[in-house]
Amino acid sequence: MSTISINKLKFSYGDKEILKDITFKVKIPSFISVIGSNNCGKTTLIKCLSGVMPIEESIAIDDIVLNKKNIKKYSRNIGVVFSCDNDQFLFNKVIDEITFPLCNLNYSKKKMHEAINGVNKLLFLDDVLDKEIWELNNVQKLKVLLATAIVHRPNVLLLDDIFIGLDTDNREKIILILKRVIKEWGIIIISTTSSLIDTIYSDAILVIGEGTIKFSGRLNDILKYDNTLSKLGIEIPVMMDMSLKLQFYSLLDRVILNEEEMVDALWD
Repeated sequence: MSTISINKLKFSYGDKEILKDITFKVKIPSFISVIGSNNCGKTTLIKCLSGVMPIEESIAIDDIVLNKKNIKKYSRNIGVVFSCDNDQFLFNKVIDEITFPLCNLNYSKKKMHEAINGVNKLLFLDDVLDKEIWELNNVQKLKVLLATAIVHRPNVLLLDDIFIGLDTDNREKIILILKRVIKEWGIIIISTTSSLIDTIYSDAILVIGEGTIKFSGRLNDILKYDNTLSKLGIEIPVMMDMSLKLQFYSLLDRVILNEEEMVDALWD
């Protein structure tokens, strides 16, 4: 079983210590959410895990330690998507964008065709493969970025605030796609966010503040620290809070964020 391990990870920028002794271990398959307010170190953590930041000997995937010697081997096990914006695209055409990492890895035409077919089936890309990036809406662009990140079948997918700007329906569509990737390909997803709504389907949540992990657990466990969450700048949405309380009394069997859906569920 594959794992990613982070042991006493530290990162400073000038005199400012951004990350302080970040330590956790994740096994495949898992969906891990890292939540915190803006400027708490979430993006820095993703950059460190992806190998963008110069970190030595604190991170390992399947015992492949991230260092100068192993960086290429380590990077093949990683896929990463930062918050969706046009600056992340290198090409005009979708198919060129998705095939680019495969070209870098010297895939044969046969292997490239198989890889693209695999990611196409997983993310339902038939309607966009032949299009240009400027023709896509935000959800389609995000799916292309996800496809580009996982087309080479990494063990770990890193996501940095990818749900920003998505409405509830599209957020759920993307989360269900991610859950399908985990189920069918058996990978680890580590996703950062500033909203508890994005953590509903997580296997575990890490709450980060002041450069360190304050506490972790499932959503119900996290919400017990409501006062601390508030001090860290993390709001508990009203509908989420209500859903979880109703679950406690066995009046609901899931978290509901839509008011009409909540009324229908309680009425039934």
